Amino acid sequence: MVGESGLPDNASFHAFLWQNGAMTDLGTLSGDVLSAAQAINSKGQVVGGSADASFNERAFIWQNGVMTDLNTLIPPDSPLYLLEADSINDRGQIIGFAFDLNSGEGHAFLATPNYGEAVAASAATAAAIQRPQITLSENVRKLLQQRARFGGFKGGLITPQ
Repeated sequence: MVGESGLPDNASFHAFLWQNGAMTDLGTLSGDVLSAAQAINSKGQVVGGSADASFNERAFIWQNGVMTDLNTLIPPDSPLYLLEADSINDRGQIIGFAFDLNSGEGHAFLATPNYGEAVAASAATAAAIQRPQITLSENVRKLLQQRARFGGFKGGLITPQ
């Protein structure tokens, strides 16, 4: 099971994985303070979103103990900036929500991983790609807060009843 859990300071929350009776904090992407896991597949790959304090969100995949910004795994010339990863199937295909850097519109995306020899090349390329984190407009951040799991986070967490 995956989701998000409040931290002891009640000022933030992180994505978690609950497996075999143990809860693992998946952390956040570098520079971020919030994360939420949305889905897991049978291979243990977890997807979700990680955001900075201003709710500028980035889609992530967590696998083999490492959280990776999905934006580093897509072609560097892609006009899409992947904001949320909402589901992953057993083939590793990920669906989510992206921002078109050219038009400013939101779009659904389907990301399909490369297999075979391309995986090693993709991993090496991903390590070299440095797509900067973008700052979303206030309207886009509000839209994401309204439709996404970060919407209820407004300076503090609600204690479960």
